[in-house]
Amino acid sequence: MQLLEMEPMQFVKKEMGKMKGKKKVSECEPGKEFVFRMPDGREVGKAKDLSEFFSVVKNAPLSSILYHANGEHFSPWLKMLGQQNLAEKIKSFKGISEQVRENILKLSK
Repeated sequence: MQLLEMEPMQFVKKEMGKMKGKKKVSECEPGKEFVFRMPDGREVGKAKDLSEFFSVVKNAPLSSILYHANGEHFSPWLKMLGQQNLAEKIKSFKGISEQVRENILKLSK
């Protein structure tokens, strides 16, 4: 299966397999950015590192944050960056309110 034909989560899981045993990386490779989307698929932001990730979380529409948080989309990308602790913590942030965004942003401190 070619990369362009893969579902986004399949791609991230494949890349995570390559990262096992590797150290944290500060920035992902081009093409492996986290793409923030609305539930209808519209792109509303991209992040190549943790700084950009938290910036987009702060400014993206709440429906995008909830879509990704409730779908557990953030965790595989964070694991790809070698951020195992963040990946585990962020999995528990689910809900239907602004509190989800606030909990994610607390991880940046």
